[in-house]
Amino acid sequence: MELARYHIQSERAITGIASQRPEMTIRQRPADMEIKQELNGNLRISSTAAKLFINQTEAFADADLKGPLRRSNEWHSSTKQKVYQYIAKTMREGEQYKSIENGGNAIANVARQNGERAPKSYNVSTVPQPFRVKIDHVPSEVRVQADWPEPSIRFHKNEPDITIPKWQSNVYIQQKNAIHFSVTGNQVDRGL
Repeated sequence: MELARYHIQSERAITGIASQRPEMTIRQRPADMEIKQELNGNLRISSTAAKLFINQTEAFADADLKGPLRRSNEWHSSTKQKVYQYIAKTMREGEQYKSIENGGNAIANVARQNGERAPKSYNVSTVPQPFRVKIDHVPSEVRVQADWPEPSIRFHKNEPDITIPKWQSNVYIQQKNAIHFSVTGNQVDRGL
């Protein structure tokens, strides 16, 4: 005997989600810059003259072009030297004359020394001698002074424009839930 059977068939609900995600936008404007500068600076240049010193005193002295003071100083020095030489010569001759009593030939020796001519000496040189002219130089000085005003630079930053649209999600029921009952077979056991 075939018993009746119950069949239960259920269907689950299916939900659906529809979402909208628009794009975010960012716009950044460049910063504003302002530069101000006055073009009226001062430039000062000053210089001193260069100096050249030429001393030809020794070159002129070689050519016997001397001043009176220098000439008198040289004459005084040479005269003093000649006096000392004459005194020394006279003392030597006096020592020789003292030897006359010993039978020496002192007078003839002194006459011979005084009668001899000194050998002539020759000297070849240029007038003036090299490196007698003294040259000295003081260079010039150049001073540069510039007064230039500093520029005035200002920046103004611009904030970025950020647009973030709202994301939306819509939840909906795509399929409803359902239960179906069915009976198969035609006999039912009532004794149970």
